[in-house]
Amino acid sequence: MSTWVEFYNDIKDPSWPVCEQESDFPSLPRHIQDECINVYGYNIGQFKHTSKLVNKPFPINTPTACQLKWNWSTVFLTTGETASCHRTNHHKFDTDKFDFHNTPSKVDDRKQMLQGKWPKVGCDYCINIEKAGGQSDRITNLDFPGQHAPVELADNPIATQVTPRILEIYFDNTCNLKCLYCGPRFSSLWDAENVKFGDPALAKDPNLQSNKQKLFDWLKVNGQYLTNFNILGGEPLYQRELEECLDLFEAHPAPELKLQIFTNLNAKLDYVKKVTKRVKHLIDTGCLREFEVTASLDCWGPQQEYVRFPLNLKTWETNFEYLLGCDWINLIISSTVTPLTVKTLPDLLNKIQEWNKVRTVYHYQNSVNSPEFMFIDIFGDIFSDDFDKALLLKPERTPEEISSKNYLLGIAKQSKNNEPNVFEIRELFNHLNKMDLRRKTNWRETFPWLIDEFRKYDL
Repeated sequence: MSTWVEFYNDIKDPSWPVCEQESDFPSLPRHIQDECINVYGYNIGQFKHTSKLVNKPFPINTPTACQLKWNWSTVFLTTGETASCHRTNHHKFDTDKFDFHNTPSKVDDRKQMLQGKWPKVGCDYCINIEKAGGQSDRITNLDFPGQHAPVELADNPIATQVTPRILEIYFDNTCNLKCLYCGPRFSSLWDAENVKFGDPALAKDPNLQSNKQKLFDWLKVNGQYLTNFNILGGEPLYQRELEECLDLFEAHPAPELKLQIFTNLNAKLDYVKKVTKRVKHLIDTGCLREFEVTASLDCWGPQQEYVRFPLNLKTWETNFEYLLGCDWINLIISSTVTPLTVKTLPDLLNKIQEWNKVRTVYHYQNSVNSPEFMFIDIFGDIFSDDFDKALLLKPERTPEEISSKNYLLGIAKQSKNNEPNVFEIRELFNHLNKMDLRRKTNWRETFPWLIDEFRKYDL
């Protein structure tokens, strides 16, 4: 929920009194306060910095309509490409005009959706999940508050030339990890490793620095229209652009903007403290509305350190516990579900339950776009018990938690409904062996259950 009123009206019993201001919460009867906190996970003051923009339903209601296609842009400065979300195909855009949101491809996709048709390419991820009976990103994001709808839709609900509300930026591939399902596009360590073993280096856009300046110029003019600004990587805590963005918003305030970073949390604690204190100052002075940290963590234990190599789980936990004590920061844990992480996902969910005793920590899941040998369904229906255990640990106190649980259920259905893909199983086997040789790791010790699975296919 984006506002106190939305939250309260969604959960209230007909017998409860009207309460239009969060500041009036202490005046509610004690039993109502207790139910809000203990049953629905309310934290006192959690809506203090939420947006004052008026929420309206997303006006496009066709069977294929995706709010992200209108309100969201992802920009990859490293390669000079853009996308409507992190699931769709990336494509080049005119960096001279720097119009990354209204490219011919995106406008055509919007026209297709207005007719109730799927875009010709790029939406396969959501199509497949919906066919399996699961909840796709498209469906999940239709629940976004209407404040995210482009301003142009207020006057023209079928407009296809619009201004984004949510901007997701990949400044560079600088990163201190080389996750198993990642690659040089998003990790400088991956790039260096590939070069070491004879592969060509990543070809970066020659206009990277000038494009970065164009982005900052765009933000100076259009930042006021954004509700969300998401910084990804690489690793934002290892990129100077994070502090450059803070400088920009201090000089050009965006009081309705939520700043969000996606991080592996394997940075030095002193630097994590430095960044958070700086952001707190910007919020307190009205330059930003809110700060959200999405920390990547797929599972728990040695399996996590193998998949997100060379992550130090102790460092991650130390940094996260510091953020846990900063109750003004929204905390989210994002888990990428792969065949290597499902079995210890319940262990992670138990940890999240412990952290939720301190304060609310949200959790959501996603799946790998590529490589295909990391798709959850390559082994067919072998994870049913593991998914059942995980689903039992997913709370259902709020609409957001219900949506997250439904999303995981969709991934489980996707796994259950497909037959084993022998080709991709073989590709996974070869990939793990290749990584072990490069990194001096041992998948057989870390994932002993995989030995028997691979033997089924004479591997």
